[in-house]
Amino acid sequence: MTSPKIDLDRVYQRIGEFVVVFQSIEDMFRQIGWFILDPSRKEWPPQQLRTEQSAELVNKVDALFADAIFNCGLSDAEKRRADFHSLVTRFHAIRKLRNRHLHSAYIELKAGGEIQALLRSNPKFDIDPETNEVLIDQVIIGPEAFDKEMKEMADIGFHLGLYYSQLISRLRANAR
Repeated sequence: MTSPKIDLDRVYQRIGEFVVVFQSIEDMFRQIGWFILDPSRKEWPPQQLRTEQSAELVNKVDALFADAIFNCGLSDAEKRRADFHSLVTRFHAIRKLRNRHLHSAYIELKAGGEIQALLRSNPKFDIDPETNEVLIDQVIIGPEAFDKEMKEMADIGFHLGLYYSQLISRLRANAR
């Protein structure tokens, strides 16, 4: 009985797709922040929000959105603020996963002269707080490894796009 050979090119393609989609969502947060800071686009290109790391950027935009949503005259501003913060929380979970993937080593496992699997191994160890055992972050990955995360990022990106459109409609009208 032979085991199926892994499509290594497809796995690496999926890793790249994951990173590119992540970066596009991070940029959407930046675009939202820039718009909140200057809805009339008086200063272009914007100088703020350019040097922040991902976590800091998203947290700053979350705070900017929290203030801006109440200036839009919407009756459900509190709910929208909570929904946006939920997107931020979900994005932070994806960001942590991205960091694990990008800071891992990828080890090709061979047998019979062919690559049978790809092992992602994060060199950073964690300690289980209850047992004090060393936790090792290693997993065999395949092309389907990022399906769940890609769906999550699609949902986050879709909702960020809706909020961005709503802000454009509301804040630009208020800025005139």
